[in-house]
Formats: sequence, C-alpha cells, structure tokens
Amino acid sequence: MNFNWKHYRHGIEYAGVRFLAWFIPKLTRDECMGLAKIFGSVGFFFDRRGREVALANLDAVFGDKYSPEQRYQIGIESYQNFARTMIDLFWAPRLLDPRNRCYLKFSGGENMPKNRERNAMVALSHKAGFEWTAHASAFNGFEGIVLTQGFKNPVVGEVFLHLRQIGGQKVITQEASMLRMLKGIKRCGIVGMLMDLNVTPSQASTIIDAFGMKMCVTILHAVVAQRTDAVIIPIETEPLPDGSTRVIMHPALEIPADASIQQIAQICWNWLEPLIEAKPHLWMWTYKHWRYKPKGTTRKYPFYANESGKFEKLLKSLG
Repeated sequence: MNFNWKHYRHGIEYAGVRFLAWFIPKLTRDECMGLAKIFGSVGFFFDRRGREVALANLDAVFGDKYSPEQRYQIGIESYQNFARTMIDLFWAPRLLDPRNRCYLKFSGGENMPKNRERNAMVALSHKAGFEWTAHASAFNGFEGIVLTQGFKNPVVGEVFLHLRQIGGQKVITQEASMLRMLKGIKRCGIVGMLMDLNVTPSQASTIIDAFGMKMCVTILHAVVAQRTDAVIIPIETEPLPDGSTRVIMHPALEIPADASIQQIAQICWNWLEPLIEAKPHLWMWTYKHWRYKPKGTTRKYPFYANESGKFEKLLKSLG
C-alpha cells in the first residue's frame, strides 16, 4: 500500500486548525494578546526564511531611516501583529455576542455611498487586524463579498471560510475571481479585497512604484471599480492595547474619470504607503513584495528580487 503523505499532512493540519478554532474562543482578550506575542516571537526566531525576507524588505525600504537593531525589532513586532491577526480570526465567533462588539471600534460608515447609489470597492491591505474588517463592516450594515486567497488544503480552507463569514459577509476565493467579483458587486453593491496583493507579470497585474521600487500588483480592484463605476473606499485597521481593533472606513479615493488601470492601482498604493511608513510594525514584511526588479537598476532591492523578461515587457507596455 502506498503511503499518501499529502493526505496525512492535510489531516494533521486540519486537526490543528480545528483545535485552535475550539480553544482560542475560550481565551480572554488579554490571553489572546499574550499568546500572540509568544507565537510571533517564536515564529520570528524559527522562521529563518521569513525572517530573512522581512529584514531584507525593511532594509530596502528603511535602510537609512532605522538602524539594524530597530529594523530587527520592527520585524519581531510585525510577526507578533500577524499572529494576533490570526488569533483574532479564530476568536471571531465571540463577536457574535453583542457584548463583545466593544472590541470592534468601527468608524467612517458615513463614507459609504448612501442607499447604495453607487457601487463600492472596499480596499483592504495586509495591515495588522485586517481579518476583522469584514466582521466590522457586516455588523455595521455593510454586507458584501470579500475576496480571499484559497488554501491548498481544502478542509482547512472550509474552517477559515466559516470564520470569515460569521459576520454575514460572503467570501469567495481567487478562482475566476474577476468574473465573480463583477457579478457580486452588481448583485450586492459592495465587494472587498486586499489592494496590496502581489502577483506575477503573467497574471492580471500592473506595476506600481512602492517605496521607490517597482512592485507587480493585482489589478482586480482597479478593474472592478472602473467597469462598475464603483468608488474605492480604503479601510485602515490597527490592533489596540485593550484587545480591540480599530477599523476606519476612509473617504473614497479621488480618481480621475480618465485614469488608467495602472493609475488607479498607483493611487491606491499612494494612500497606503504613508500609513505603512508611519507604523511599519503593523504591515506584513514577510511577503516577497518585490519579486522583480528592472534590468540594470541601481536601486537596492531585497536579495530575492530577480530580473524577468515578462516583467520587463509589462513595464515597457506602461510607457
């Protein structure tokens, strides 16, 4: 009999996730925050590859602003904040009790189009606390569709799907995402997705300037907004020391009527970049945000960045 390691591994992963889904809602908010600091610190120490990526990103972006010791501390805090974001997702069933809604400090709902007079693209980012954005929006009357990344382990994906939908939002994954989002926004008027998703040049992508470097990002949010005449509402999140998360719906971005897809994506990033620069410990630095770099560039890029013919072709097409 052949041993199916993949099936065995998926089973272990599912058991672990199910345990967390059972255990974490039993914790107090103080215990959740304490656990996040432990998990984040341990993860930063043992995740050598992720740690190297995070420190390389921080060096490329803030090399002259922060010392190596300061960048190291930002990296640790970034891991801790991501750990808290994930723990908060598992704790989310407790938000179904109205008495626990005090942990969602929501504001800015007045910036959403009144009476659904226009469609709205809600633009999230990989800032700490983003997993509670959908719940905060839904509990305040802004139910819609949220795009998330799928899981290679389908049974684990089902657990996360349930956790992300407990507030009333409908979650879809990236399979045929463009068509599903276009249909979704026409049906319910609101869709949300991460605006700082990195993709390859062969996918639905464009290139923007991010901290002085070229970044290949998704165009889904820009295309949906353009094709459906939707306003883009950026959302800011921040975990607070009292165990709550601040979720702010900011005013719609000012986008010229004749703006191209690339220009829309750049406008979104231009809104986000100052927030990251002001509080870098809240962003996820473990991602390879700058996988590609222009040929012959003298700008310092992270060690993992490579030249690519497809990237160059896309870059040239943008003029």
